Amino acid sequence: MTEDVGMTPTLKRTLLIALQVLVLAVFAAAIEHWWGFAHLLSPWSQVPLALVAVVVVAQLASYSLRALRIYLAEPRIPRGAWARCLKLILLNNALNLILPARTGEASFPILMQRWFGVPMAEGAGTLLWLRLLDLNVLGVLALLTFAPALLALPFTVWLLLALIVALIPLVAPALHRQLSLRFSGRESKAARLLQKLLAGIPHRPAQVLLDLGLSWSAWGIKLAALAAVFSALAQLSAVAGLLGAIGGDLSTVLPIHTPGGFGTYEAGVIAFASPLAAPTPALLAAAVNLHILVLGIALAAGAMAWLTLPPVRKSPP
Repeated sequence: MTEDVGMTPTLKRTLLIALQVLVLAVFAAAIEHWWGFAHLLSPWSQVPLALVAVVVVAQLASYSLRALRIYLAEPRIPRGAWARCLKLILLNNALNLILPARTGEASFPILMQRWFGVPMAEGAGTLLWLRLLDLNVLGVLALLTFAPALLALPFTVWLLLALIVALIPLVAPALHRQLSLRFSGRESKAARLLQKLLAGIPHRPAQVLLDLGLSWSAWGIKLAALAAVFSALAQLSAVAGLLGAIGGDLSTVLPIHTPGGFGTYEAGVIAFASPLAAPTPALLAAAVNLHILVLGIALAAGAMAWLTLPPVRKSPP
């Protein structure tokens, strides 16, 4: 019998942490080489401290609304456990930012199972639904802000397209019902897995409307604050600032991004802001500063969730 010579979980974690440190070091070295941190951070002198505080509060409020979205949607979560949902959101978000290619998403169904007894497949279905809602909100905003700058169509056309996209989630209950009927009674592994995934997707229109309302509220609060600070950093109009904020956050919910979002976040900011702002070094510096702020808040919140919230007992299987 041969011994397993593969990497142990401890070694894998160590290598993964080393990769994150290496990426961060390369990113920091590139910043120092091209700008120097003193020059890079100089735009903050033009940003009122009160505005930075507003961004911090807005991002935490956004996380709180996302936690409420889970708390109200999953019946297995005991009443009064909203704080645990918030901890789950903060940890999941921090891991997503740190780990490459959205591998941090795996923490969501794992924690849902450990803390609330939600089956892994159902938790994955809930996560898929939430991410589709996030993409839906950002897609509607892109159609209203970014798309008109690329293709000169009457705004009423873009407004109609945005409305159609915004209403797409309302088909979820009908789709849930059709798929459930089609695969009910089947005993194959694929059919059972699909049924468990569907359990995480709303089957009532009222729940879809509630999830949509919370999604729009969470994103609206966060993006408005980020747009304000990005506009101040880059000396841009409010619309250009909103475009940059949308582009940066859209990069964080796409299937692939670099560890920490270094590079991909800035690319999203510049790509969306470019129709109204020339892609100058000053714009790139503002995008990096916005990323530092967003990343700093997210990692600090994740650390606080890990260190200060009360320990959680595992739910019985």
